[in-house]
Amino acid sequence: MEMKTFWYMARRFKAATALNIFGLTIAFTVFYLLMTQIDYSRSYNSTIPDAERVFRVETKMGVDYPWGDNCCRPFYASVASLPQVESISELFGWDQELEFIVGEDAVKHSCKPVNLTPFGAIGAHCLDGKLSWDSYDDHSAIIPASLAMKLFGRVDVAGESLFMKTDSTTIRGVYADFPVNCSMKNFVYFCNSESLEEFSEWSYIAFVKLSPGIDADTFMKDFPQLIKESLWKQQWGGILAAGEASADQETEMRKQFDSQFERYSFRLNPIREVYFSGVASDDKGNPSMLLILELSCVLVLIIAIVNFLNFTLAESPMRIKSINTRRVLGESIAILRLKIIAESVVTSLLACVFAFIICCAIKTQAAELLLGSLALSDHPYIIISLLLLAVLVGVAAGAYPAFFATSFQPALALKASFGLTPKGKKLRSALVTLQLGIALLMVTYICILLMQSRYIYNSDYGFDKDEVLYAGLTQELWNKKTSIRSELLKLGGVVDVSYSRFVLGAQDKYMGWGRGDNDHHITFTCMPVDYHYLRTMGIKVVEGRDFNEHDGDCYIINEAARRQWPWVEINKNLLADDFPVIGVCEDIRFFSTRKDRAQEPLAFIIFGEQFKNWGDQLGIVNIRVAAGVDKVSMRKQIIKLLTQMGDGKQVEAKFLDQQLEQLYQEEFRFISQVEWFAFICLVITLIGVFCLTMFETEYRRKEIGIRKVMGASTQEIIRMFCIHYARLLLIGFVVAAPLAWYLGNEWLKNFAERTPVYWWLFPIVLLMIGLIIMTTVIIQSWRTASENPVNSIKTE
Repeated sequence: MEMKTFWYMARRFKAATALNIFGLTIAFTVFYLLMTQIDYSRSYNSTIPDAERVFRVETKMGVDYPWGDNCCRPFYASVASLPQVESISELFGWDQELEFIVGEDAVKHSCKPVNLTPFGAIGAHCLDGKLSWDSYDDHSAIIPASLAMKLFGRVDVAGESLFMKTDSTTIRGVYADFPVNCSMKNFVYFCNSESLEEFSEWSYIAFVKLSPGIDADTFMKDFPQLIKESLWKQQWGGILAAGEASADQETEMRKQFDSQFERYSFRLNPIREVYFSGVASDDKGNPSMLLILELSCVLVLIIAIVNFLNFTLAESPMRIKSINTRRVLGESIAILRLKIIAESVVTSLLACVFAFIICCAIKTQAAELLLGSLALSDHPYIIISLLLLAVLVGVAAGAYPAFFATSFQPALALKASFGLTPKGKKLRSALVTLQLGIALLMVTYICILLMQSRYIYNSDYGFDKDEVLYAGLTQELWNKKTSIRSELLKLGGVVDVSYSRFVLGAQDKYMGWGRGDNDHHITFTCMPVDYHYLRTMGIKVVEGRDFNEHDGDCYIINEAARRQWPWVEINKNLLADDFPVIGVCEDIRFFSTRKDRAQEPLAFIIFGEQFKNWGDQLGIVNIRVAAGVDKVSMRKQIIKLLTQMGDGKQVEAKFLDQQLEQLYQEEFRFISQVEWFAFICLVITLIGVFCLTMFETEYRRKEIGIRKVMGASTQEIIRMFCIHYARLLLIGFVVAAPLAWYLGNEWLKNFAERTPVYWWLFPIVLLMIGLIIMTTVIIQSWRTASENPVNSIKTE
């Protein structure tokens, strides 16, 4: 092989060689990490058995309402009765965190009520016991293997007692944990018979599995009509079958039924597609973000190839003599070319191995930035693909230099000094332009993303998110909620304290209520609160009055509800048999900016005698602090007080603006991923420019020396290099700017409320990247341009 020559060149240009291998290693590392994210999204729900036959039931409450995954149990019973349906998994829409006792310690785990066969549609692997119930009177639990190991150190625990703080139950079965990219989560499951026959309780989620042989496309198309007929039979089938209704009565019943369900729409969503639907709160997949990650994988490979090819191209003129010496000694052209390509392949594979080592080393640190497993053992196909790509990168980077270096007559090659041919120089310039264009594209794109991130944090939400902390109440704290308010108000800087069921603005799914009478049918988001709440949050009442301590079973609605419900009168019932509306507040942003839901009806409610038990569900304490106080110190004092009052159990308190990080977790994670990718693109591009200018100044030393002898100054020599790279930078910008604008706008379409893409962003990015590139070129070219020209001419 030509490895002897390779090592000679590596020793001669240590910095350039090391930086080139480093850039290639980083490119392969980024490729692997991004591919794990793509695999996470693309394989979502792929582990579900017979996934092509599994669907989620989705409903729509009216023409102007979004699709949702919630419905009532009688509706799901109608779905289960369809002959095309093999089985159904029904889950309660909300989960609750409970503490399970292990000796003197407690382990917290999320729990969820389900139907008798929770894994009927979404199969699970049973490790012990049974994964279903025979009746709703059986109050045992089904637990995941991970919890069984925490509690007992083994998984064969069916029949064991599961102890909670105030209760205990029996473990009915243990299932193998679901992967993180699955719609079914690793909850503790209890069977729940509450609201079994209630049409008004839309708090359930269902997955259905079609029978084998059923054409899924046809069934999905016919599903709305099939379910409507099933509901009709469920409601009135018995009466009609018994002949207890006349023809006129049947016509009237049908008319009432059609009127009752005309507002509703039903559909099935394939389980493999729900992650990208955005319907449920866990449907966080974003097609445009996934497209960017896939594009990033392509770009990082292009950068790797371009950088490596530029390196081997720049190195080729200096190896022509040694290569053609071997030709004179009898080595064939084909063998020489294969050896040169083999050098590139070995170098590329070496960088790939280094990348795998880095991925193993940073696995823990990268876990917060990336989703799913990063372990090499979990991604064998990605590893094989990357190794094959490393070989292709080596071949692509080595082929042209191999043919170029062996294209001269040996006698001529041994006598002359060579640079690249005009075509070779054009190719290298085109490759540098491509690199610069990719760097400009990614930096501009990340700036657009960061502007949207800043908009999310700083735009007006209609309430004082910057001055309100919240904390979840433990059972100990809930029993002391009256004294908690008074104790918190004693802290200097606390202005007001209130309680609520939800954290305002922290989620895309709250409690939805449907109401109707003979004249109106409405749905709205319902927020249970106490009478201090609107003042604590800084929400202004614009009509009527605010809540007071004597209120109960009454609403304050938002302006959007006021516009949609023109019949509403202050201090009169919302509907015939409903609660009164005592006030109207300003519209606020209580959902995320992803969807245009700011104009949806919202009602704050104080529960009184009619829903007395519901009033005990206000498990969030909201604390308003005075403007200008030290927020960090204030937060520490509040945490300390709540922890002391909660019998020493640590309580976490956050400002509402901190909760935005959780609400926009996927977007911010994506921004961080792209931010790192843009930074790496820029670093690799700088490495490429640094290496190119190093080689270019090296084999142009004689030209530079002659120019200086003829009167050119050092500044003029540097200017010559700068103009060359500035021209390439401008060409790259012309290509990158419109593409960055397009990609940025496509991503911003995921938000109903978004920042504009300002024109001044593009020249600022060009100036910023230009300064970095030009600084690199100046530093590298100055060293050669400032040498004594006699030395370079004599050496040449």
